Amino acid sequence: MFWLMAGGMLLAGGEPPLGVLLALAGITLPLVTANRALDNARKRQGKANDFTTTWEDVDNLSSRDVVVHVVSLLIGVGMIVAAVTLSSAGT
Repeated sequence: MFWLMAGGMLLAGGEPPLGVLLALAGITLPLVTANRALDNARKRQGKANDFTTTWEDVDNLSSRDVVVHVVSLLIGVGMIVAAVTLSSAGT
């Protein structure tokens, strides 16, 4: 739903399609890696997959999951910066 609403509003506002794709992917990538890291932490604790997050889940994050998330944050920010640059170049 987010993708449709945000993408539709950006495209209707005259943003270039590549910029819209980069912005939406840049927002989504870190969210996906955060959810995956928390799912892995729940598995290590023997918990079932759930939508709730506790401090125990955060405390049981592996260093690999944290590194992957930080890298995805940097890539996501770079994609958003590229989208803003494309938007500024078009006007």
